[in-house]
Amino acid sequence: MKAEEIAEPVQDGAVAIESPAAARGPLAMQAISLNKDFRLHRGEVLSAVRDVSFNLYRGAVVGLVGESGSGKSTVAKLLAGQERLTSGEVHLNGHPVALTDRRAFRQYKSEVQLVFQDPFSSLNPVHTVRYHLERPVKLHQNKRSKAELDPELTALMEQVRLTPASQFLAKFPHELSGGQRQRVSFARALAAQPSVLLADEPVSMLDVSIRLEMLNLLDDLRERFHLALLYITHDIASARYFSDEVLVMYAGQIVERGPAEELTQEPAHPYTQLLVASAPDPDNIGSILRSGGKRAARNVESAPRVTGACPFNPRCPFAQDRCRSEDPPLMRISSARAAACWRLDVAAPQLFHQSEGGVAHEGLGGPLV
Repeated sequence: MKAEEIAEPVQDGAVAIESPAAARGPLAMQAISLNKDFRLHRGEVLSAVRDVSFNLYRGAVVGLVGESGSGKSTVAKLLAGQERLTSGEVHLNGHPVALTDRRAFRQYKSEVQLVFQDPFSSLNPVHTVRYHLERPVKLHQNKRSKAELDPELTALMEQVRLTPASQFLAKFPHELSGGQRQRVSFARALAAQPSVLLADEPVSMLDVSIRLEMLNLLDDLRERFHLALLYITHDIASARYFSDEVLVMYAGQIVERGPAEELTQEPAHPYTQLLVASAPDPDNIGSILRSGGKRAARNVESAPRVTGACPFNPRCPFAQDRCRSEDPPLMRISSARAAACWRLDVAAPQLFHQSEGGVAHEGLGGPLV
């Protein structure tokens, strides 16, 4: 029996995936069939994001993992309202987002904040830390007087563990370390009092020695303010450590999703297997995949996108003719997991077992609503 006969296609939300993040809190944001095309020279079109759907829940972390150029940052910009959707919808607190004017955009930004990868380029070098924090407090909290601003700025600095606040507020970005600048970026985002925080590779530009410290800070802020957090990274090991659910993105689309621990221990999609086998993780999460990971890594040359084909097929050791002619949809392989691969039964035999009458998958049931 083939994988597509075992797994159930996830089509336009008709078959839902149970997100482990949903247990943390109420639904905050929905990304529904997001698509983003960029027009290039000579009429060519680059599909940077293709049919991406997921939910963010208050108090939970969803990790979006993929290599450079996979479309992760574009997804963050679409959710933050900094790029226009080609098609699809974003819902916030159950309502469609329509950024029709500056007032609507400002109101939206008071709920949804984006933290960028590079803290130095995201802070204006000619302004002090005080300026960077005062401006969002004035805009989003409507606090204007010094008596109102000073306690708020001090509280923001304490929340990101930059104390005493007076020592940092008068400094310029170039006078801070990379970690301190990123803390200021976190404080600036918190100044808007958001419910959703989009963190785009927030620790990748920092020294390895402080990355765990920064992730712990983010986790503390998530818990303290009950934030819905999208954690974007190329490091699947940190996503496993930090996230409730992991979405794996390749060539603009989600190719696998599931609970963080389960997905990294038993990845189904060949691309996820390659990421896990390559991860420098102390717990050696790629040990069971060494042989398969090496096979997948043999052909790593990128190839032109073939319309209608599986985008990973030029690099996949399991590719066959169908993979080169048909793009697989996300198919549910358990109540909380899905992967887009025609050859799941071959790529991930550990997820399948033999039962009377043929091959079955553990946990497969009817459609989820």
